[in-house]
Amino acid sequence: MLSDPVNEPVFLCPADDLEEGRYREFQLEQDGEPVWLIVTRREGRARAWFNLCPHQGRPLNFAPDRFLTDEADRLVCAHHGAVFDPSSGVCVAGPCKNAALREIIVEESQGRILASVPA
Repeated sequence: MLSDPVNEPVFLCPADDLEEGRYREFQLEQDGEPVWLIVTRREGRARAWFNLCPHQGRPLNFAPDRFLTDEADRLVCAHHGAVFDPSSGVCVAGPCKNAALREIIVEESQGRILASVPA
């Protein structure tokens, strides 16, 4: 969980647009710079992380809003094959095993998905 102060929540998408098990990419601004997020829904709960693999700091997707998954529907880094548990964001296989994606606080409120990015 984040311990840094966070900015006000920012609208990402309607809650109905975040399908169970699908990975989505969203862009926000942090200190005037774009940041990219990976957002998914697992067991009904929205989850989000910065879209940066802890191995080399590269995005996990291979094209805009396009992510690889394995047979267990875990997130796979398109560049080096690191495999991430969608419940925790922890790398379970690959070059950064036991490292974790940096989590972002997300909430679902009034039919909307909102993200709070560290200040």
